[in-house]
Amino acid sequence: MSDTLRQDIIFKILKIARDNSDLSSDDLFNQAESATLSMFNQLINPSAESATAGKDDKSRIKRRMKRKDRNQRKEHVGRFFIRLMEKNIKQPGIPDCLIPVFANSVHTTIGEEAYGQISKKVDRLLEFGESKGFDYDKILDSKPGQTIAKEILALYRAEASSASFSKQLKNNLDKTLVKNISSIENGQELNIEDTVNLAFNEFNKYLQAE
Repeated sequence: MSDTLRQDIIFKILKIARDNSDLSSDDLFNQAESATLSMFNQLINPSAESATAGKDDKSRIKRRMKRKDRNQRKEHVGRFFIRLMEKNIKQPGIPDCLIPVFANSVHTTIGEEAYGQISKKVDRLLEFGESKGFDYDKILDSKPGQTIAKEILALYRAEASSASFSKQLKNNLDKTLVKNISSIENGQELNIEDTVNLAFNEFNKYLQAE
């Protein structure tokens, strides 16, 4: 039990760090501490476990998602979208903290109605994947997951041609980079304008590809 719980804590912290790379170190620490407090308490005081520990162990081994994660719809929709192009825009010269900016832009780009429809599809797929014991990455990379991601991409492309879209996205990239530059290795040597343009151009290159 303790070995499994330690693994859960590690995976939880890694997941928080991966999904919130735009946050400062202090904010990441606070979020990770809050999210793992009850798990540490269980590790320190095993007797506090309930009679349902057996079921909890099984779900932990399968690394099934927690309900509060499923309810973060905006975050999930953005992840499905960015999964398609992540390898293309994660390259030297583009800090990881900029990747969530593209994911978070989905909501404002495709509009509330379309976003709501996609959210429902994502929720249903996550529920189904969880019931089968699939981890998050497996759900993202599944055929239904890729179908949803491509649907988001098509909606995004249709709305991303305006000059105001480019300006707003570049502004968000700039703000995020300025906020996180002190935590980026050799950040003092980065040219903010060049880095923002590189990230935007690589994203836009994939966005416009057939």
